[in-house]
Amino acid sequence: MTKAESVLWECLRGTQLGFQFRRQHPIYEYIPDFVCLKKRLVVEVDGGYHFVGNQPLSDEERTRYLKQYGFDVIRFTNDEVLTNIELVIKKIQQAMNNKPTINDMKNQVNALAPSPLRGDRGGLIIFSAPSGSGKSTIVQWLMQEHPELKLYFSISATSRAPRGTEQNGVEYFFLTPEEFRTKIQNDEFLEYEEVYQDRFYGTLKEQVERQLEAGQNVVFDVDVKGGVNIKKFYGERAMSLFIQPPSVEELRRRLVGRGTDTPEAIENRLAKAEYEMTFAPQFDHIVVNDNLDAAKAETLQLVQQFLNQKN
Repeated sequence: MTKAESVLWECLRGTQLGFQFRRQHPIYEYIPDFVCLKKRLVVEVDGGYHFVGNQPLSDEERTRYLKQYGFDVIRFTNDEVLTNIELVIKKIQQAMNNKPTINDMKNQVNALAPSPLRGDRGGLIIFSAPSGSGKSTIVQWLMQEHPELKLYFSISATSRAPRGTEQNGVEYFFLTPEEFRTKIQNDEFLEYEEVYQDRFYGTLKEQVERQLEAGQNVVFDVDVKGGVNIKKFYGERAMSLFIQPPSVEELRRRLVGRGTDTPEAIENRLAKAEYEMTFAPQFDHIVVNDNLDAAKAETLQLVQQFLNQKN
């Protein structure tokens, strides 16, 4: 730790501010200076050296990355910490006071959940695409830049163990393989997949209904088979979008450009992508991501039209 980080840690360690802070506790692929998990608050001192994967990120990019997982960020320079630690602590305390705990946020959602008779339930939007098509980039842009759309990811279930700061009912519902199989037998899933033995992922019908009743517009980011199944279940209540690369060769170029896969893995992804693209006609709309800005604009227009029609 730097001297400034050491000084600040002496004030944050334990529960001196009412909630426990952790030092360099991983948040997915990100390692912050300090984090309060209960308040979903990250504190940084003179950033610029954190990484997600192998890519160094600017303060703005790190903030966007953390916000998608519900974390707010407050930053200080070394000089601020070393010359006026009292003011720094006061600002952190204010940020904590202004941010509800996870349980507070859950209670707010439950309290605001409208009666199903009011007709203000949320909508359902399904996104599917071959790997490398830019789907995740478009979806994250929609959710971050257009909060007026009230888009929320469906909370999936999985049979794997929690990782890092993941909490049951926040990132996933964590089930044992036996519990997962029981729910499959009881027809409780909209869709599910066993990616390999005893490793399941799926979307619970009951959880989607809870989010809809709370007025959330639920976003599904799923594979093509899952997207088709969810669309069949909800029919006209849901809109399905297939994000498609302009060509397999362009997809190859993008996957090679990522530099994260071996040539063999890229060929496997391309073979799978060609198969997945045969599902495109089963979706309500196909957005060809030839130009990212144009694809974003087209997707936004389709989502706005769907939600306006629903209302």
